[in-house]
Amino acid sequence: MPEIEIDPTTRIEGHHSTTLHVDDGVVTEAKSHMDMFRGMELVVLDRPPSDAPVFTQRVCGVCFTVHRYTSLRAIENAAAKAGVFDDIPPTAKRMRNLMEAMFTLWNHAVHMFALAGPDYSTAVMGEDGVARLDPMEGEGYLTALEMQRELLQGFAEFGGKAPHPLTYSPGGMAATPTMEKIQSIRDQLETVSEWLGPTEAVPDVVEDVRNGTVEANYAQGLHDIVAMLVAAKQTGADDFGVGPGRYYSNGKYYDMDGGKVMDPGVYLDGTRQVKSKDEITSAITEDVARAWYTDDSGGPPMDETPPKPDPEKAGAYSWGKAPRYNGQNMECGPLARLVLADSDPFDLRATLGGDTTKSSTLNRIIARAQESLWLRDKAMEWLDEIEPQGTVGQEWTDDFTAEGVGLSEASRGAISHWVRVEDGTVTNYQIITPTLWNLGPRDAEGTPSIFEGAVEGMKVDDVENPIHVLRTVRSFDPCLACSVHVESPDTTYTEEVTPASPAGAMGGGDTPYAGQRPDET
Repeated sequence: MPEIEIDPTTRIEGHHSTTLHVDDGVVTEAKSHMDMFRGMELVVLDRPPSDAPVFTQRVCGVCFTVHRYTSLRAIENAAAKAGVFDDIPPTAKRMRNLMEAMFTLWNHAVHMFALAGPDYSTAVMGEDGVARLDPMEGEGYLTALEMQRELLQGFAEFGGKAPHPLTYSPGGMAATPTMEKIQSIRDQLETVSEWLGPTEAVPDVVEDVRNGTVEANYAQGLHDIVAMLVAAKQTGADDFGVGPGRYYSNGKYYDMDGGKVMDPGVYLDGTRQVKSKDEITSAITEDVARAWYTDDSGGPPMDETPPKPDPEKAGAYSWGKAPRYNGQNMECGPLARLVLADSDPFDLRATLGGDTTKSSTLNRIIARAQESLWLRDKAMEWLDEIEPQGTVGQEWTDDFTAEGVGLSEASRGAISHWVRVEDGTVTNYQIITPTLWNLGPRDAEGTPSIFEGAVEGMKVDDVENPIHVLRTVRSFDPCLACSVHVESPDTTYTEEVTPASPAGAMGGGDTPYAGQRPDET
């Protein structure tokens, strides 16, 4: 029985590997390895709750915004329970909506053109692939990089910088939406929108691609994306990487009436079930039977201890935990969100994917394309609704005792932050990421993660190149820094940092503070 080791499996970071057992050309067992320990939950302990978003956003340089956003939702939820906070102002809600939409658009573009797109390029598929998606050389690939830069530049108008924005703050935002900033964002969004093409052009673009007219003068981005979908269809991606068809989403985006634009809930046994926050949080547990953590590091997130490593644990094979919803593994991501919304724009999943709700490698890619168009349109709408010079913040205090949960959606799926605050200090913190839901290890019952189950039973024609396994793992858009972060050697080390003087920072020596350290002024 051949054993295949794939390390790394992604084109980003390299923190994930996979072990495949293959018998007679079929995967009989898959193990999903998260290869490094994170421990960001430990960093925020014994700090004031307002510190948590600043630290946790640095879990990842790809999911940089949503960790800060979700952490804010957690501490704001706790403060509301304690009776010291009400709600953020409408202008701040619209600003957060816009920034999260732009972030997700950027992330989807990274996925479709840099992380998954090359699997369907001529560089991988030969003449059956899409030349414009060739990494580093394809015109579509290079243009998409320019559009990603436009999105981050627009994001930074309100965020201060990207990655790791400065202006998401407890109680709202720390940036004022001026007319100048709003217009700058509009210019950059319009540039991206023109490249992507009008949403209503999708049927014409599909027809163009089928007729071999890929490089049209309009909707260039759409043509590249649809060409990728058609190429994926040709590889049989509609029939491999098939999951159980159970979906979970936390919902996202303020609807100004106290709810969310995208409903939270689950899709089980062929039915869509909108769920309340309490219903979702009470159903979630983390299993650590196959993870390198002590047993008390698992269970209901608010009850478990911050992660305690147990690297010698028998039977474990991952630094990722195994989240479960009422004991079941659940797929999350754009496909889950659209299935929960009963949305299949232009019937792309029904026609190309064979079934609107089917969990397949192809449908995961299609859903990202569909959501990108919806988000582009919503971003323009939310931008127009932002009131220049509107109120953006409420008073905030760290002095409270309560528990809170932030539920949101990263581009790749459901994310949650769980916090306990006692007398103004964080005493427990947990983070559950979408990559844990999709690519975690088995649980105590031996139930595989969504990815592990999706590749078990898959045919492997060439053990030297299990390309469909790679296409499947990338269809989940895994971001492993969200699940693992750093490994320290068994030695100690120190680093001295000498702060620059204000004079040095200003580039001159004729200021009153020349030559002084900042703490001497």
